[in-house]
Amino acid sequence: MKRIVTTCLFLSHTSLLSVRAQTVNFTSSNLPIVVINTNGQQIPDDPKITADMGIIFNGVGVRNNLTDPYNNYNGKIGIEIRGHSSQMFPMKAYSVELHYSSGNSVDKSILRMPKESDWVLYTPYTDKTTMRNFLAYTLSQQLGHWAAHCQVVEVILNGNYVGV
Repeated sequence: MKRIVTTCLFLSHTSLLSVRAQTVNFTSSNLPIVVINTNGQQIPDDPKITADMGIIFNGVGVRNNLTDPYNNYNGKIGIEIRGHSSQMFPMKAYSVELHYSSGNSVDKSILRMPKESDWVLYTPYTDKTTMRNFLAYTLSQQLGHWAAHCQVVEVILNGNYVGV
């Protein structure tokens, strides 16, 4: 039986709301920073488009600066909007597939999570605490049960800060 590995990177809806109200001058964070550049393309619901992604993660408890080199992942991805009814929300969730330059998928470990090619940038827009799924998955793992691996991250999309 093949074990399916599910991985999620969490985005918070609260940051997007503040971005709409004011300009955010984001330069650094204690959280890993995911930088995505779609090279001028809109991200569709389907199919995935090819884009570039870099992740800055200097370690637990170490400050990550937007000017730091991409040291956790630096390469091509396929990206599309994820979900069905959630697509109407202001902040979108994304399915991301890690790619070689040739376009073939590649399994990589990012942010200390198991190797996988398919990842999710998940925004729990209807969860105003932004903790429900993250807390449930983390507690389940700590109790020795299977659960999706999660990491809270900051995201920059096409040069714009889109949230935690």
